[in-house]
Amino acid sequence: MVHPWAWWVWALGIAGCASMTNNPYILALTFATLCFVVFNRRGSSPWSRAFPIYLMIAGWLVVYRLVMHIVVGAKIGTIELFRIPPVQLPEWAAGIHVFGTVYLEGLIIATTQGLTLGTMIVAVGAANSLADPKKLLKSLPGALGELGTAVVIGISIAPQMAESAFRINRARTLRGDDARGVRGFARILMPVFQDTLDRSLALANSMDARGYGRQAHVSKFQQRVTSIFGALGILGVTVGLFVVLDASSPMFVAVPVFITGVGFLIISLVVASHRKTSTTFDQLPWGAAEWLVCITGVIPLLMAALTRYLDPGSMITTWVPLHMPDTVPLLVVAGLVVATMPGFLTPRLPKNKVRVKRRKAINSPERAEV
Repeated sequence: MVHPWAWWVWALGIAGCASMTNNPYILALTFATLCFVVFNRRGSSPWSRAFPIYLMIAGWLVVYRLVMHIVVGAKIGTIELFRIPPVQLPEWAAGIHVFGTVYLEGLIIATTQGLTLGTMIVAVGAANSLADPKKLLKSLPGALGELGTAVVIGISIAPQMAESAFRINRARTLRGDDARGVRGFARILMPVFQDTLDRSLALANSMDARGYGRQAHVSKFQQRVTSIFGALGILGVTVGLFVVLDASSPMFVAVPVFITGVGFLIISLVVASHRKTSTTFDQLPWGAAEWLVCITGVIPLLMAALTRYLDPGSMITTWVPLHMPDTVPLLVVAGLVVATMPGFLTPRLPKNKVRVKRRKAINSPERAEV
């Protein structure tokens, strides 16, 4: 089994690559890369079944972006599609256009923006489907115990809801209730929420019984050092990432700031880890498979940053006047092809055998003979 943090590094690297472009070819290849690895390396655990939920969220984001463009988006372009009578707003809301003429170029711009955000959501869903949240919490450093617990519980809500919906649907099917569509969704909505809440409360009680949240006494000097270095580290990493993702900023400024921020964060984590009193049993190994996953995830991000610096026109397409992208960034394409390697070079998770349905088991000849 691959270390969960390796999958998160891989997914975040691909998400960063998607955030740097609006080229539909690159976004489609990024989406295909994520789906290929997830469908080849996910297991049969509850969190692995949550990936379709993220696909639906990404689809709804694209639709929502299109609707918002029609309602209040900037109406730019030359190819007119249709016209909705505009709504006159007061003077204090000048600059906001409600409805009006919708152009093809504006719709394409809104679609590519929605695809970019949707691809990033799918990348997060891929990490959440491939990484075990319990092992993710187990491998966190001691300084991030409370924060990591909250984050892991938060990102495990979608897998829990997926598992609850699967079990409730199966129970309804066994009782002969096969309602589908909006009617079936309304019937399982409240049971899914109730089951998810009950499981979250049970998880909180079990964590409290096992000593989560207990801290050792530390001096005020250590607390101040932790706070100062933590604030400097977060500031450095934030500014460094912003400058790295901004193609107009020089890289010789961004990289040192980012590395300095990471150094401050490491110092803060080392000092703050002394507060943790619990120990970790059977630590997760980090081997060649984990390094392969991390490297193949970072390569697309580096290729996208390099291409955006050398040839920004191939990464960012201007849709006015309307035209398809003239060039495809080959470095980014090669990086995304490399990112598919974990789909067939990493260990495959064992899958449970498909359970026989109850009616089929009852009517089977073996049961009749018994």
